[in-house]
Amino acid sequence: RAGEDRAANFARRSPYPMINILRTEQVRAAQKGLPTALVYQQNELTLAGIGADLLESMLKDRDWKPLDGKKVDRKQIEVLRLAQDLMKNAAAADTDK
Repeated sequence: RAGEDRAANFARRSPYPMINILRTEQVRAAQKGLPTALVYQQNELTLAGIGADLLESMLKDRDWKPLDGKKVDRKQIEVLRLAQDLMKNAAAADTDK
């Protein structure tokens, strides 16, 4: 991506080589009922809030101090609200049995 959306390019970058070791069952359980597109959208919004120039500088310098004290307002995260609703609905369904 280019322009204002270029911060989203940092969603899958790492300053160090990484291997994610997740079992398929674990991933499926975590994603159950959650539209994964919402996770990606939230990541893009968070990265856009930081800005591509700062992300690029931090990645190049491997210096994360500019993020000290930065918090994500979890009340604004759509996927979190959706997950909470799903848990409430599942709990209600369990009590109805």
